[in-house]
Amino acid sequence: MRQMRAVLPARRGGAGRIQAMTLLTHRGEGPAFSYAGNPMHILAGHSGQPPGFAAMEITIPARFAGPVPHAHDEFDEAIYVLSGRLLVAGEDEPQEAVPGSMFVAPRGYRHGFSNPSGEEARVLGLWAPPEPALAFMRDIGAALTPDTPPDPDRMREIYARHASRLLP
Repeated sequence: MRQMRAVLPARRGGAGRIQAMTLLTHRGEGPAFSYAGNPMHILAGHSGQPPGFAAMEITIPARFAGPVPHAHDEFDEAIYVLSGRLLVAGEDEPQEAVPGSMFVAPRGYRHGFSNPSGEEARVLGLWAPPEPALAFMRDIGAALTPDTPPDPDRMREIYARHASRLLP
């Protein structure tokens, strides 16, 4: 991850440390971890930069069953579709999200998604605040596989550990 200092003076953060005013992360850069067998690149939010949100680029495999419908109690989540298509679900019937669509799930609200199409989808995921969301995504991403539905018991354990719940 490349940090670029702005022309404006840097601000003092916690404990008097100087924080960079801007960050620039190129595609494929930044820390990454697995999500359903594909790399998930952290574009913002890693190591508290910036402290308010996390952003990650994720490739969703074709015919991916997706996570079990769920809710998070400690962070908000949004998914912006860059390419491909997803089937997204909230409280109502699932709907198709095409490039340029954003799906938002505030804390406590039921949501889920899948990729029933034959092509991968590329999305930008946004979460706030970043710390609990990154910890959750790291654990859940490692547990999901691209070609088999998630194991509900394993999902329940991971979700509970991260102040999240599986829902019908």
